Amino acid sequence: MRVIVYQASDTSALSKNFTRKDFKCPCGCTRQMVDSELVEKLQAIRDKLGKAIKVTSGYRCITHNASKTVGGSPNSKHRYGMAADWRMVNRSINPVALGIIAAQYFKAVGIYWYDGCAIVHTDTRDAKATWLCDAPRHYPSTTYQKFILPTIRRGCTGDANRAATRAAPKMLQRLLGLTPDGIFGEGTENALLKAQKAHGLTVDGICGPASWKAISGASKYL
Repeated sequence: MRVIVYQASDTSALSKNFTRKDFKCPCGCTRQMVDSELVEKLQAIRDKLGKAIKVTSGYRCITHNASKTVGGSPNSKHRYGMAADWRMVNRSINPVALGIIAAQYFKAVGIYWYDGCAIVHTDTRDAKATWLCDAPRHYPSTTYQKFILPTIRRGCTGDANRAATRAAPKMLQRLLGLTPDGIFGEGTENALLKAQKAHGLTVDGICGPASWKAISGASKYL
């Protein structure tokens, strides 16, 4: 980790497409910081996608991180310039696809997708940490998974009893254009079967890594 410390008035370039302004704390504080590794990896993702990325939250000072609008953890990586929440400027790629892509570069990735929020969190911690966020301040872990999203099927049995797999059906339903109620029933299964057929996948009603990549659109960039 190599943290760059700078003043809020400094808007100079950090990479080809990112400036210090992109990661600035919005509360008006003067001392800013950002991890160069974070910038480098986001630039690599930006190059891969060929589309502009908007950082919705970069560095957070202690006051801003603890504010009611943010409610960040006291140990948030944002406080140390190690984290960024982001999306595409034109919102053309959904957060499931972005999370899958980001996991090729970062060990720590969170996918946030619920009404009013569609972003990805990435940070430069050394340990693996992956999670889904399907409601405000609800972060079911998927760190136990080899793939960032759980393998799910109708009824969500077996491994799907974990909290993260109760969040995953909501994200699949959003991808399939269904009402995200988190219940993997007949309607979700039928929509998944149709999507699997359309993408040339094994038509089995099980949403595993291949289905997540194809249906989200991430496979185009991997």
